[in-house]
Amino acid sequence: MSARTASRLTRGSAAVETALCMLVIIPVFMYAIFLDDLLKHVLDAQETVVSTVWDYAVADYAAKPDGEAFAGFGQMQGLARRMFCDHESGLDSYGSGNGPECDTDDVSHHQEVVAHACWLHPGAKQVYCSVDQNAVGSYGVTLHRSYMQQFNKGGLIRCSARSGVQNYLLPTTFLQEFSQVELAKETKDKDEKDVHGNARGGSEKDTYLLSWEYIALVTDTWALTKGQSFSPGEGQKEEGDLYARVQQIYSNRENSGYTQMASASEELVKQAIDRKLLADDLALDHTPGDDPRDVSLSIQPQNGGAPSQIVIQGLTPATYFNNEWRDWEVNNNQATARERGNYYMGCTQPGKC
Repeated sequence: MSARTASRLTRGSAAVETALCMLVIIPVFMYAIFLDDLLKHVLDAQETVVSTVWDYAVADYAAKPDGEAFAGFGQMQGLARRMFCDHESGLDSYGSGNGPECDTDDVSHHQEVVAHACWLHPGAKQVYCSVDQNAVGSYGVTLHRSYMQQFNKGGLIRCSARSGVQNYLLPTTFLQEFSQVELAKETKDKDEKDVHGNARGGSEKDTYLLSWEYIALVTDTWALTKGQSFSPGEGQKEEGDLYARVQQIYSNRENSGYTQMASASEELVKQAIDRKLLADDLALDHTPGDDPRDVSLSIQPQNGGAPSQIVIQGLTPATYFNNEWRDWEVNNNQATARERGNYYMGCTQPGKC
């Protein structure tokens, strides 16, 4: 066999080997790009749900709505949808005219090579959250239930989302002479329609619906974000503050002890006036500190010191502890504070424990 003939045979064998390898290499290469996009979309959907549910754990539920401040369960969900309307949290303008990413007519955020995700697919759903206030922490007691309805906006919060993905590059079949197996769902043409239009008209033939993303969180929204400070004789300062919460329990008509005490107090004052023990113009007038029918609250931030307050009795000021700081035996509260240090759980330096 001549050298020229051998060279031709070698080139022919290489061509055949290349053609056969391409049957595997091309689909694998294209699918690698597709799976890269698909994995990114799965992670984006997970971030949407996880980030949203944790936002509910840090809201100031007692604050009144002010601009973008917390204004109820629905607004926080709405802000989360604004953040993730473009499927990621990097571009956030929150409002028409401040950025195009949430405009359904704008598809500039769809920059993937092969696979495009969208919330607008039939069967997909943007992040949605619900709260079950009665499932967590309810004692089944009327007094407790009324308190929950007035002050508790938390409980068991569930969030979910589902994204749909369409293929913009992978061919449905490849080398049909050798295989009739479909490699991917129907390929969409980005030039024919925009991505959002394709998403709205999607079906099982051309849409990969990702798995539902679910997460739940139990929140205690009874806690007050703002520090509370009350002296005897002071009443409610803000809606939902500590005084309002204590008063709701103390003077609730479901509290049988309160109704008995209130009527007895009124009768006692009436008898004292009738017997000339009190002046005729004296009466219970729902003044905190003077009227037992209303709460008299004493609490001040300690700021590292003893929880003491000055109370005016008659014309003489006197200093009192406003909790069981010292009982002059074992002084458990005082000892606990000293052992704890200035930071959380006894950690004397933040972040060092």
